[in-house]
Amino acid sequence: MSAPERPQFCPWCGSPLPFEQHGHEPRYESLAKEARARGADPPRLPERVEDMLAGESYVGACPGCRVVSHVIGHRA
Repeated sequence: MSAPERPQFCPWCGSPLPFEQHGHEPRYESLAKEARARGADPPRLPERVEDMLAGESYVGACPGCRVVSHVIGHRA
């Protein structure tokens, strides 16, 4: 049995939720940009670590509890 392509339920209340794919910049990229702006030269992460942390990003607004959720699916 394989995992669903995208999240299908609200993580807070469990209501069915049609998540939509959302553009996402991985946090390690944001932190590296901030460090470069301060004049530092951070080392690159190994490619396998970057691939694992990047993941797909989804967002959805729950009609049940009215919470907007941002979910990132990381690869193992």
